[in-house]
Amino acid sequence: MKTFKLLLIGSLVISIAIISCSKGSTGPQGPAGPAGTNGSNGANGSNGTNGTNGTNGTNGTDSVLYSAWDTLSTPYDTTAAAYTDTIQAPAITQSIIDSGLVISYVKDIYGNTGTTVDITEYITSGVFVTYGLGTINISSGFDMTGVQFRYVVVPGAILTSSTFKQYSSQQIKRMDFSTLTKLLGEATNKSTSN
Repeated sequence: MKTFKLLLIGSLVISIAIISCSKGSTGPQGPAGPAGTNGSNGANGSNGTNGTNGTNGTNGTDSVLYSAWDTLSTPYDTTAAAYTDTIQAPAITQSIIDSGLVISYVKDIYGNTGTTVDITEYITSGVFVTYGLGTINISSGFDMTGVQFRYVVVPGAILTSSTFKQYSSQQIKRMDFSTLTKLLGEATNKSTSN
């Protein structure tokens, strides 16, 4: 029992010592330490690989657009009572309709001369072309399936250039393809050098 008393007294002394201890106040700040040395520069990174070229941008407002040759498919439309085809032409914008010009060409429909002519040459044969926003509608009294067709979109800025001032819209529409492309090349070169 004596050990038990000693153990009890020891526990009591330790408990009192723990309870009676309290944290003291913070002492004064010590002096600043010496400055450290600067770290070494990092290694240079390697040059990255060249990326791929981006996609071509859209044509500017004074750019002439030539479509690729397209082969017409003109099934008979009973509602229109004509042979028809609709060509998607996103370059025909409201600006082009308002102040530009669209000219449509076909390779000789009858296939005997191989020439490229304005499609309106065939109006007397019952061929009609109308232009809408982003579309070209062709209507004909005869089947034109297999005929090669292309269009040229000329913005108003090009039509007012010195190269074209001497021609009316009707005269430009009646030009053969090679004459028009030559004049368009001259007009485009002049307009981009200004």
